[in-house]
Amino acid sequence: MTSTDLVDAFKSTKETLYAAGIVDDFFLDLTASRLLVERVGETNNQNWWDSRVLSETGRARLSEVTPKTKLQSRINLASKVGHKAESDQLPPDSISLFSFGPQLESRLAAAIEDIEDDDQHSLEALENVSVQSLEKGWTDVVIEQTASNITATSVSLPKPETGGSFRIDEEGYTQSEIEPEKWRLLATLLQGYGHCTDHLKVPYYPLQSELKSENV
Repeated sequence: MTSTDLVDAFKSTKETLYAAGIVDDFFLDLTASRLLVERVGETNNQNWWDSRVLSETGRARLSEVTPKTKLQSRINLASKVGHKAESDQLPPDSISLFSFGPQLESRLAAAIEDIEDDDQHSLEALENVSVQSLEKGWTDVVIEQTASNITATSVSLPKPETGGSFRIDEEGYTQSEIEPEKWRLLATLLQGYGHCTDHLKVPYYPLQSELKSENV
């Protein structure tokens, strides 16, 4: 699969989400990014997690179980798979691609809850994603398709160490600091996933308490 194929899948997914009713630019980019990374990591691709939610098989199974909300169910289930895989590698209170803090996640969940679900809203482009190998920086082209106006070359990322995760920043962010920095957080976390080639190495920031240590 080429970088062009990944970009096409990302753009098609955004179009589907927009048609289904998600109109917020950041939620579109965040959800499409999660779904693309989830699909790349599925069992019949890179095998980062035990999931085929976004494969053709996954669609068929969910259509039988939740025929009226299959798009919503696939989004939620795929996000849960990614969140579980990340949390298994991360310390408590972390900001990662599949976890942007309770406040933002609550708003995103409400937006997904309100989407329209019908047979015209297909994730077929994701189903067709087939990845046998990845090159370092494979997410760079995706970053440049977001509405953030951030390019991969403008993102600062430390060299990942060995292990199942790597901390991008020592200080991290509080929940109130996430909102104004959300685009750069997304771009940097995506670039971190661009270092995942032969195995999963989860990029993250610490989620700090609103009560600053100097005020304790």
